[in-house]
Amino acid sequence: MNRRYLALLAASALMGSDGYAADGAGCDARLTSQLEECQRIVGSLRPDKAGQMRVFASDGSEFTAGQAQWMKQQLRLVSQSCADGDAQQASHLLAQVQQLLKEHQVAP
Repeated sequence: MNRRYLALLAASALMGSDGYAADGAGCDARLTSQLEECQRIVGSLRPDKAGQMRVFASDGSEFTAGQAQWMKQQLRLVSQSCADGDAQQASHLLAQVQQLLKEHQVAP
């Protein structure tokens, strides 16, 4: 039983590392850098309580919960497009997220 668990754990770790390595395989360094920046901001969008309508990013910008979910899904699709080698689709999807982030950016 213990051997099966360890074998499963090792296989999962190998599959996970391959997936991560493929994340940026089809995208250039600039696109990957932009994706990481968006992921940092969008990743900070967490509701404080269930059913919260407004969420705030680490940079102070404000979004609806629906916008936050949409951006998270779009960034997943960007990562998938990069993994599939479709940099054009990844760039298009990332531009949509960047536009929404820009529209909600807090003035300095």
